Amino acid sequence: MEQFVHSLKVFWRAERLLRSSELRLTIQKIQLSAIAGLAALFGLVMVGIAAFFALVPYMGQALAALTIGGLDLAVALLLIVIARSLKPPAELAIVQEFRDLALGEIEHEIAVADAELGSLKEDVRRLIRNPVDTLLPEIIAPLVSAAAKGLKPKNTKKSDGSKERSDAK
Repeated sequence: MEQFVHSLKVFWRAERLLRSSELRLTIQKIQLSAIAGLAALFGLVMVGIAAFFALVPYMGQALAALTIGGLDLAVALLLIVIARSLKPPAELAIVQEFRDLALGEIEHEIAVADAELGSLKEDVRRLIRNPVDTLLPEIIAPLVSAAAKGLKPKNTKKSDGSKERSDAK
C-alpha cells in the first residue's frame, strides 16, 4: 500500500508539472500570436494607406507607407512562425517518463489488489457453500499429528537403566 501511495504522489507531481509546462507554452504561443495579429493588422492598415497614396500622386509618400506595411507583415509572419515552432523543453520528457512509470506501478498495484480480492472472494464463496470441506484440510493435519504423538509408546527409564514400556490410555 505504501508503494501505491508513493506511485500516486509521483504521478500527481509529474502530471502537475506537465500541465503547468503545457499552460506556460500555450500562454507564450497566444502572446506571440496576439502580437503577430496586431502587427498584421497594422500592416494591413499601412498597405491600405499605401495603396491609397500610391493612387494619388503615383509615388512619394505611398512608397514609404507600402514599405512600412510590408515590413509589418513580415514581422507578423516571423512571429507566427516562431510561435508555431515552440516546442516543450527537454526536461518534460523525463517528467513524462516518471509519470508513465508511476502510472504503471499504480496499475500493477491495482491488479495485485484485484487478484487478492478475487482470491478472497473465491475462498469466502467456498467457505459458505461447503464449510466442512473448506476447514477440514486445515484441521486434519494438526489432529493427525496430535493423534500420532498420543499413540506413540512412551519410554521411561527405571532406576536400574532398563527401559519399561507403558501403555498410554
